[in-house]
Amino acid sequence: MENEEERRARGAGRPRVLVVAGRAGKLQVARDAGFEVVYVQAPQVFTPAHRAGLDEALLLDYTRPERVIPVVAALHGAAPLDLVVSFTDPGLDLAAALSEQLGLPGNPAAVSALLRDKYALRRRLAEAGIEHHPCARVRTAADLRAFGEVHGYPLILKPLDGTGSQGVRRIASPRDADLAFAAETVTDVPLLAERFLTGTEISVETISQHGRHLVVALTAKFIDENFVEKGHVVPAGVGAGDRAAVESLVRKLLDAVGLTEGCAHTEVMLTADGPVIIESHNRMGGDRIYELVKLSHGTDLERLSYLLPLDRGHLPEASPSPQCAAAIWFVRAEPGRVVAVDGQDKATALPGVCEVVVTAAPGDTVGPVRSSGDRIGYVIATGADSDEALGRARRAATTIVVRTEDVR
Repeated sequence: MENEEERRARGAGRPRVLVVAGRAGKLQVARDAGFEVVYVQAPQVFTPAHRAGLDEALLLDYTRPERVIPVVAALHGAAPLDLVVSFTDPGLDLAAALSEQLGLPGNPAAVSALLRDKYALRRRLAEAGIEHHPCARVRTAADLRAFGEVHGYPLILKPLDGTGSQGVRRIASPRDADLAFAAETVTDVPLLAERFLTGTEISVETISQHGRHLVVALTAKFIDENFVEKGHVVPAGVGAGDRAAVESLVRKLLDAVGLTEGCAHTEVMLTADGPVIIESHNRMGGDRIYELVKLSHGTDLERLSYLLPLDRGHLPEASPSPQCAAAIWFVRAEPGRVVAVDGQDKATALPGVCEVVVTAAPGDTVGPVRSSGDRIGYVIATGADSDEALGRARRAATTIVVRTEDVR
């Protein structure tokens, strides 16, 4: 295993980074930052857009580490890597395992495992004396009712390792507890029950370098009845006192889980009793939040994720001040078969609009929005302040009309 001196000696040329899965744009960011890019992706997902941003590709099922790790270790022996990263939940464990095995900078594999398991995170926060929020692993309706009898209703029920708001349910009564398990009396994998939090939900975007954490931005989020995000705006309208409490809480969390490098996205509820952690991830926020941060604060989280672990840049001493606000709002349609998509050009021409994406096309079938993956497009817009940016994004999103017909 090479030491830091040997790694720095090689650093005179282009450093080599292995990117595990993720969007093609992430590869181009690495190329633009001066990296030689190696990409691991499942063959059926690999596209010409990915090919354009890389130097080498390993077309392997990255969810099978027992197959990928030996191949990457052999490649590292022939042409040493400097960094391994992933920006997507399914790739985080592999990236951490490779970093540990190859002796490269990065977070220990235990960090990904802990943040993926929402119950384990609650336990760690309690053990560290950071916060004690009632929760339990439940397998049956009886388990859930028992938790409700002690802690009261409403409750939140969700997968232990879920992402994208999938499978999140509000349990308002013992009857809801029974309905949640109506299809099966016992789940193969336990679910997480928590006391329901009320207040204002935000997310905290951070980046860390060698154990020092910088809070870059706070994001306000807007959710529907299924807890799926309808939109986000940066910066969130949070007062100075609440912001100080949130920043302190999130830094304690990052220290408690052992995160030392790269981005984190931590969801927090601002309650009447102060901020409470909802969950956290050792990656940038999804839903293009990193783009909102770049537009509003001028901080490129993607680029810094490559540069900071190798000391090719330094973490600022203070959080950046926003120069404007940026918002995203998601396009919706009634479930059914798409017959027409109108208004994209009109939306693009509206003031402040930076990006318009619609993934639904005539002939596609649109289903109910039960998770983030069910949404069919978005608009990103900027404004002088959060209200203006949010208003522009919402107005542009509603300008796009995806007409559907019933397929029943």
